[in-house]
Amino acid sequence: MEQTVPSRTPPTPPAVPPPAAGSVPTGFVPVEVVRCGAALETTEDQDGLWSAVSQEHLTGDLDKLVAALAEPSDGPRPNQACTADMEMVPDLWLLDADGQAMRAAWPTDACGKTKPGVHDVLAEMDVAGSSLHKVMLIQSRAALNAGCSEEWSYSVWPAATALAPVMADVEEGTASGVGETVPASPPLLPSAESIDTLRICHYRVSPALASQPTPDVADGLPGGSQPDSFFDVIESMSGTFAGGGNLAGAAKDATLQTAAFEPSAGECGGTATGFVALWPVAQGQDAGAPLTLELDGCGRLVSADGSARTVPEEAAAAVVTALTDWDGSSP
Repeated sequence: MEQTVPSRTPPTPPAVPPPAAGSVPTGFVPVEVVRCGAALETTEDQDGLWSAVSQEHLTGDLDKLVAALAEPSDGPRPNQACTADMEMVPDLWLLDADGQAMRAAWPTDACGKTKPGVHDVLAEMDVAGSSLHKVMLIQSRAALNAGCSEEWSYSVWPAATALAPVMADVEEGTASGVGETVPASPPLLPSAESIDTLRICHYRVSPALASQPTPDVADGLPGGSQPDSFFDVIESMSGTFAGGGNLAGAAKDATLQTAAFEPSAGECGGTATGFVALWPVAQGQDAGAPLTLELDGCGRLVSADGSARTVPEEAAAAVVTALTDWDGSSP
């Protein structure tokens, strides 16, 4: 049985939910309406790539809109047949002369889909202006310039290769059955000669998370299986972007050649505080799955299938040098 060590990525604080949509209060006189896009978009600036929500400021017959919003919603009906599609409904905000805003609820039919009345009124209104409201930074400018994701994670299997269980009935004398394993199909690893460079994406692990010990296979997992059960522990590590670079020449060749060898890294009790994802690049295009090199801890070179190898010290030192030389500009 396989058990995975929980990811060490720090929890992301939940976003503050918007106020619940409701009916327009008595005495609330809107002077402006804002329609927000139902789906997130993206926008880029000097800080990086952001998720964003589009906003449209509409003008027109607001009394007619308030009347359409006041239409009651229909309740469900017995044996009601409804389509299975999910409707993406834009948020609708009304503002009064004092700057107070409320989120208006759309009247719905018996299937929970919006009635056409509000749509019809909005279609008659004019768009006085539109903008994008930035919500969350997805990718920093430095990560964009390096061609790297803002966050990255990898896993290491304790066995030589990633294995998957074969679930079949056991019969005496047969060669297959429950508990046997077969190698997983690893991604294609390009040859050193076919690759121009390895793009380096450096990730740093939170000190608090890196200090957490890796559970010992012999001791079992907390609250999980005990030593008399058979299981593998899959190590998982996540990090946040810290820098980039490129690896070429002899160091690039040595790294790719090492990745092609049989797994050789033994058991490891250390924990990396930083690692790099190494992306093969040929003629300016990604040309294979990334390798992961731990910059400290056990210093393993991990393939996409989770198998680990010991990397030559010269190649590891070349990666560190490339990171030091990187100035944050586009690759």
